[in-house]
Amino acid sequence: MVRAARKAYSAGLMSTTTTINGTGGTPEAKTRVRERWVNGLIGVGHFMSHYYLLALPPLFPLLKAEFEVSYVELGLAMTCYNLLGGVLQAPVGFLVDRLGPRRVLFAGLALNAIGVLLMGFADAYWLLLVLAVIAGLGNSVFHPADYAILSGSISPDRLGKAYSAHTFSGFLGGACAPIGILAVVQFYGWRAALISAGIIGLMVLVLMILKRDVLQGEGSGAEATKPEPAVSDPSGLRLILSAPVLLFLAYFVLYGMAGGGLTAFTVSSLIDLHNIGLDSANGALTGYLFGIVGGILAGGLMADKFPRHMVTSTIGLSLVALAAAGPAFVVPSAYVFTVMLAAAGFGMGVILPARDLMIRRIVPPGDSGKVFGFIFVGYSIGGSLAPLLYGWLLDLAQPAMVFQVSAGFALLALAAVALASLVSPRSLNELAPPSR
Repeated sequence: MVRAARKAYSAGLMSTTTTINGTGGTPEAKTRVRERWVNGLIGVGHFMSHYYLLALPPLFPLLKAEFEVSYVELGLAMTCYNLLGGVLQAPVGFLVDRLGPRRVLFAGLALNAIGVLLMGFADAYWLLLVLAVIAGLGNSVFHPADYAILSGSISPDRLGKAYSAHTFSGFLGGACAPIGILAVVQFYGWRAALISAGIIGLMVLVLMILKRDVLQGEGSGAEATKPEPAVSDPSGLRLILSAPVLLFLAYFVLYGMAGGGLTAFTVSSLIDLHNIGLDSANGALTGYLFGIVGGILAGGLMADKFPRHMVTSTIGLSLVALAAAGPAFVVPSAYVFTVMLAAAGFGMGVILPARDLMIRRIVPPGDSGKVFGFIFVGYSIGGSLAPLLYGWLLDLAQPAMVFQVSAGFALLALAAVALASLVSPRSLNELAPPSR
């Protein structure tokens, strides 16, 4: 599999370098420049994807007054956006592998940006809801298309860092959204905040189109014109229903359930459980979120140099379980909660580049779109179910269980990824074409 990836990458590199430079040479310096463009373009697109994802929540009080609706109705707009964008990743993955990731990415970013831009002109709640559906449809393309482009454009030796940069840019976009949106609102109002965000996305799209030659999908080079037959069957169903892919899907669901509880209910749980102040509880949540970002950066540096990704996953998820369970069993000073949650966040982040490379290792060339798209549906499922479960626990006056259950899901996620790692070689050999 690794040799095939290197061969496909080399073929795509020859084709792209010829397009850019007018020659067939592949000097290392030019390769690095090209890869920096790829990482930059894909990263800024992923940044905008997460920015749009969190553009509406800071505006909820203003939108509630503007459209005279309830928070439940505004939550429905977010549900349409999030669930549609998550669930559609699976069919979009098949589209990516059939039409090519570049075209799908451009179409998705256009839909996403235009949907957000037009929200700034919405004069009724129903129109806001329709535009949320359109934006969610556009948001569904990023993971399957981005991973297919990264797999086809970046050297396998540097793929770990590329995956890390991709994940980091998304988290950074989400963190910047409340700041950026509210900064514009303060001076120009909520409509200008959404319109300007949409315009920026369209500017990113124009830049991508101008530099489209560097964005190569898997098998874009000459070697791809004669692919090995039956790497996966035409429908791809046998591949995505294989044991390792289904186990990685379960892993994503469990990971989403573990992280969803900590993200949504750390503040409320710490206040109810330990009677600490709102500022201290928010400080713990901030520590968790920044811990994730730091973990992603560290994981990207480790991934290419330390290829034993199962070891990284074991250490990371074990750290999550221990640190997340801490507030349920100890009563330290308030600042110690920040340290505990930062450690849990670091564990959640450090495993992400290793996770992506473990999946990449089991994906036949040309199938990244459908596999990554299908597996990322699991994260959307877990993230959607988590608030219901943890909110129910808080309604039962069981704040300690929020941390205990989060830790339990982290351990279950570890079991799922361990099983996926164990069964991958055997199951994917069954999917491989017969030798001739």
